[in-house]
Amino acid sequence: MNNNWNVNNRDRKGWGGYRGRGRGRGGRGSWPRNENFRDQQTPYGNQNRGFRGGRGNFGTHKKPSRETPGKRLSEEEIGVTEYMSDHKGFNGIIKCRYSDFQVSEINESGEIAKLTDMSPPEPPTEEIIDEDEDLLLSKYNLEILPLETWDRINSLIVNPPTDKNVEVDVTGMSKEERTKIHDSVKKAFGPSLVSSTVTIDDKKIVRFEKFKKGVRRDNRVKWVWPGEYVHFVLHKENCDTMEAAIRIAERLKLNIKPSMLGYAGTKDRRAKTTQWFSLRKVDPRKIVAATKDLRDLYVGNFTFKNYNLRLGMLKGNRFRIALRNVTASDEVIDEACERLRKHGFINYFGLQRFGTRVDMPTYEIGRKLLQSNFREAVNSILQDRASSRSMARAAAGEARLERAINNNPRDLIGALDQLPRNQRMMYLHSYQSLVWNRCVSRRLHLLGHQPVVGDIVPLHNLQHNEVEDDDESDDEKDTTDESDYSVQDTENNSVQDTGDNSVQDTENKECKDKSKEQEKNAPKPKVPVKILNEEDIASGRYSIFDIVMPIPGHNVEYPPNMKEYYKELVEKDNLKLEMTHKNKAYSLSGAYRHIAVRPEELEWCTVRYNEPFCDLQLSDLQELHQYTDTGIVQDGKFKACLLTITLPVSSYATMALRELLKVDTSNDNQAQQNNYFKSKTEDNYDTEEKKEDGESDDKQDKNNSSQYNENIESNDNRGEKRKNEDESEVDVKKNKEDNLDNVI
Repeated sequence: MNNNWNVNNRDRKGWGGYRGRGRGRGGRGSWPRNENFRDQQTPYGNQNRGFRGGRGNFGTHKKPSRETPGKRLSEEEIGVTEYMSDHKGFNGIIKCRYSDFQVSEINESGEIAKLTDMSPPEPPTEEIIDEDEDLLLSKYNLEILPLETWDRINSLIVNPPTDKNVEVDVTGMSKEERTKIHDSVKKAFGPSLVSSTVTIDDKKIVRFEKFKKGVRRDNRVKWVWPGEYVHFVLHKENCDTMEAAIRIAERLKLNIKPSMLGYAGTKDRRAKTTQWFSLRKVDPRKIVAATKDLRDLYVGNFTFKNYNLRLGMLKGNRFRIALRNVTASDEVIDEACERLRKHGFINYFGLQRFGTRVDMPTYEIGRKLLQSNFREAVNSILQDRASSRSMARAAAGEARLERAINNNPRDLIGALDQLPRNQRMMYLHSYQSLVWNRCVSRRLHLLGHQPVVGDIVPLHNLQHNEVEDDDESDDEKDTTDESDYSVQDTENNSVQDTGDNSVQDTENKECKDKSKEQEKNAPKPKVPVKILNEEDIASGRYSIFDIVMPIPGHNVEYPPNMKEYYKELVEKDNLKLEMTHKNKAYSLSGAYRHIAVRPEELEWCTVRYNEPFCDLQLSDLQELHQYTDTGIVQDGKFKACLLTITLPVSSYATMALRELLKVDTSNDNQAQQNNYFKSKTEDNYDTEEKKEDGESDDKQDKNNSSQYNENIESNDNRGEKRKNEDESEVDVKKNKEDNLDNVI
């Protein structure tokens, strides 16, 4: 039996680790130890020497050493300073384990995402059409094509063809009629012929050719499922949404970009989360087979819809959170939770928005891009490799950036275009978020927690694209054909027959492209807002929860009572309040965001436990495998608070916890609390500390998780196999870099 407890207990080291010795497992602090990290080779060169950037002189700055813990961003540095209420707060550790933070997406219908079935659905049986029986009785169907045309088609096969192809004018026929022609010829001649529908001089033509190597051949599987898009539930653990999309796309080996996997929202990395994904015409059995050995990703609950998921197509998120080592009384906890329910919290952008590096947060890169300091931005991006995990997932985009710089050091914008668009926008949004946070703190500090003259309110409920500045460009849209057949592997070398179900109608395509271009260039309509006056304030119609503040951009209205402060902040960075840029890709239209929000649902209870890293709540995967054991006991040494909280789109649960606990939610602050159990169990853990980490971990895993491991042993083995493969790849790359260094 595999005792690594990968699915259930692999995140047990939490923010730091309670043993100071071990092989890369982490010491008492929050940074993992790694004796081999010095001079570690990566696809970008030596970690401590920076990027060997070729002719562009990029990466010449020495990277900070990763051998010792570095300072992380604090809340104050991102403008998070105020609170909504003045209750006492209490101590509780956030994300001691990533399983303490579980997120479930809520779709627009109010349904909560939950993984309950990992098996693919059985395909529906195709209906047998009675009218096709005549085709089986005779080779030629004269109701479909005249005998003369059948003879010409037949001569393509039997006699050396005088004509290279046979063309039939089908102008004016419906799609169903054209499909019958394709099917009739296919049934009469099988794979000997290939057919396609083309448009020539405003006429639709069905063309038949004799099959030969290199000519298109119909190797598609007819799409028989009840909807054009397959929707499925994705349960992921310790992995962010964009990384999950990249990994799924890679395993499916489809000729698509990760952006073509639709999803309604991005979820936390350091958590167990469940959300919906969508793909156009990909067989669910293929999805299951391709993802079965993906570590930390689990798919299921397949359904079929006629629409693709887009960002914002959700109602909110439901969080289940375990706060460990709570020391306050139940009365204090109850009061704090009631205050949060009534007064809500400030809708700050949380620390996740800004990265973890204090020496190069994402908003600094965003500022450089907006200032057109592209050389510094490229240098910072290539040096921003905070961990081997993130490096592995960012490798493709950064490798393209590196190659582009080496090929043409002067084309900085072209090189930056090699990064995924969502990565580029992440930097810009981070800077916008920093300005918003600071302006909101200033507004609340100077003007209080009630509406005042000069505040603004929206005149309708804000949609997702009005609270997030995330307009999609063409490269984010699904560009696959309108086809009645499923998408096939790009590894298959035979070319698909276009048939009539994937019509190559160049005229229609040009019209669609023109329409898309016009839509893309059309100015985004302004969100209607109202500036409050004295009469509005006196009416009492508005509360602090109605007030919005603009995310900086050229398409928003600034509140008169805060406009000068907005201007002061951006001009200090040599930027304009309109956030326009000579390169349209770096112009920002802006959006609106509510100053404060209230939880739509808030429930809580306290429990006791003995083992510091036991499970306090079960994930979808654990419940699916009928695992019921947790570490909750009636008279445990430690106390925890279990919260269930539902929040609207784009709100950060960590900011709600900050309001509840009255603590800094930064990694550094939380890591300092993670050895809380030492004071009560010093003797036990001092003894264990003398053992190697692996030995003591395995022993505890055996005692606590044998039932669950039996259910998921195969998943553990797959995870270990992937880990070994990844480590081997890193070793190969390291050896190549070592050899290159010796040559140089």
